[in-house]
Amino acid sequence: MIQNNTVVQGVGNVKNYKHYPKIIVLTLPLREEPTTFPPLGSLSVITALKKSGFENTHFYNLDVLRPKYKEILAFLEKENPDIIGISAIVSTGYGFTKKLSLDIKKLLPKTTILLGGNLGASAEILLKKTGVDFICSGEGERTVVSFVYCWLNAESKNSFNDVDSLAFLDEQGKLVMTSYAKNISAEEVYDIDWSILEDTDEMDFYIQPRNSSAFINHFGHDPKSYESHRENKTIFVLVASKGCVAKCSFCHRWDTGIRYIPVPIIMKRLDYFIKNYNVGFIRFGDENFGSDNKWLSEFLREIKTRDLIWSVGGMRARTVSFEMLSEMKSAGCCTVNYGLESGSQDMLNVMDKVTSIEQNYNALKWTVANKLETCLQFVLGMPGETPETIQETIEFATYFAELSPELDPNNAGINFAQALPGTPLYEFARRSGLIGPTIDDEEKYLLRISDRDARDGETNINFTDYPKLLLESWHFEIQIRTRKAYIQKWGIELYNKLILKKFNHHPQIKLKIKSSKSNPNSDSGYYAYPARTKEKLAGIPDISPSIWWLVRNNVPGLIPMRYPSFFWQTRYFSTLFVLPWSAKKYGIKTTFAMCMEYLRWRLNRMFFFVKKETTFVPISLRKRILKNIIPPLPTDNPLMKKFRRGR
Repeated sequence: MIQNNTVVQGVGNVKNYKHYPKIIVLTLPLREEPTTFPPLGSLSVITALKKSGFENTHFYNLDVLRPKYKEILAFLEKENPDIIGISAIVSTGYGFTKKLSLDIKKLLPKTTILLGGNLGASAEILLKKTGVDFICSGEGERTVVSFVYCWLNAESKNSFNDVDSLAFLDEQGKLVMTSYAKNISAEEVYDIDWSILEDTDEMDFYIQPRNSSAFINHFGHDPKSYESHRENKTIFVLVASKGCVAKCSFCHRWDTGIRYIPVPIIMKRLDYFIKNYNVGFIRFGDENFGSDNKWLSEFLREIKTRDLIWSVGGMRARTVSFEMLSEMKSAGCCTVNYGLESGSQDMLNVMDKVTSIEQNYNALKWTVANKLETCLQFVLGMPGETPETIQETIEFATYFAELSPELDPNNAGINFAQALPGTPLYEFARRSGLIGPTIDDEEKYLLRISDRDARDGETNINFTDYPKLLLESWHFEIQIRTRKAYIQKWGIELYNKLILKKFNHHPQIKLKIKSSKSNPNSDSGYYAYPARTKEKLAGIPDISPSIWWLVRNNVPGLIPMRYPSFFWQTRYFSTLFVLPWSAKKYGIKTTFAMCMEYLRWRLNRMFFFVKKETTFVPISLRKRILKNIIPPLPTDNPLMKKFRRGR
């Protein structure tokens, strides 16, 4: 059942590669558009396997290649691998994973399927409802190598009991979860053999040219980016660490703590891309960049000598200072973003951010004072969210808009809270009856959120005591209030110039309103509406496009961005304004149901004096779960406890 190839003893001494197990590691196409963030997890696992002697290991990059589904199955059937590794980094990949794994089992019943990534937090569902045989419940570099060695001589699934960080069903159908493997060292983190991508010509996708939207969105605001010696420089995404010091209640991770890759190793990797790909712009995609002050000081000294322009995708507001940001600016940094999430201290407490509102305000103030670009990133609709907490977030957003005339108030990523397995938020939803107690209920939810972004409110659970349509209007109100604050402070003319500035700043940059499927250089982006929507402004014929032009080009979401004064003057009708967007996102039937829910809520408050206020106490969601303030469900499998609480 496990093995359909020749048993090999001592793989390192075998020179006949045909006896090695044939392994294919594949990614999932998690977004409509391929991401330019390299598949670091898959590449690290493949590198580790090859270093251990398993040379017959190959990468099938579904995210970039985007083959038709029938072509995927035909390819796998032709290759007939012994082991298929599925990299599923988020739980929204469940639907595709289920379909693909079950079809693989029909075509290749002897092939072993191992899944890695955060989707593995739903281990029991995956193992019972899909074609997945094993789940890697931690870092893959060590576990996968141990797994393949065991696979070579395994007589049954019970042979895998001694492989760390695995979950599987034994021969009796009982769930087995082995101990977590020890984390790899900082020196080993993302130790990647880039020839894996180079040999298939896929590296060209990740090395982006200067005339791409990545340049506009991340570097186009910095005058130094236009210096003549950078004219032909390219852009690449790299990371300098792994993990995070925080334990936010909506975020799942397998590994604990954070490891900063030693600076000499990072510089060696940087030099490789500078030399071989003429890279001059670096996007650091870390979740928690530079919290180690000693590491950061050494890093800044070294990167400054390389004359790069670089950006930071994620930094902790509580760890920065004016002086630190000034040093980063001097070393070539042009953008620093933070996971601010909310302008309400109560909501930050629920999210387990371990950050104060004062620290968030200071981070924005110091960042702008050092002429570094930044943006707002919010998560709306957590348990306990109220109109009052939203007003606090609006005040925070307007503070941002008034900091500088060069700050675009549309630089905001506004998402709804999305419950993902392995997080306290997901457990809160289960235990509160918002998902359901059984495996079937959980799978129904996972299928509902499959292939969905967090900004997509259609499938997200409403954790608040307010109607869903009101949540949509909160989303809308934050945007119009932030734009109004900017215009009131800096003027409408400057606003009009600003929203097109990035797209007209360089004569070579000419984007059109197209799907990235026809534009391989388009950027999937990190942020939600309205920041991501700005990309569609390129190609607008003049500074005052008509509403009809925007509708005709299928960008109605740009209308309030383009006409902010009108939407401010009519803000009392914001609930009505969100209806067209809701109908487009959710459909007429769902939008009608949302309207009826909202009307019932309004009528109860107006005529029956039913003014139910939230009874949710704004304390740590993680503590609620770990301390069983909300008790576990009687149907819970005790073995799943460590997966459900996360690390």
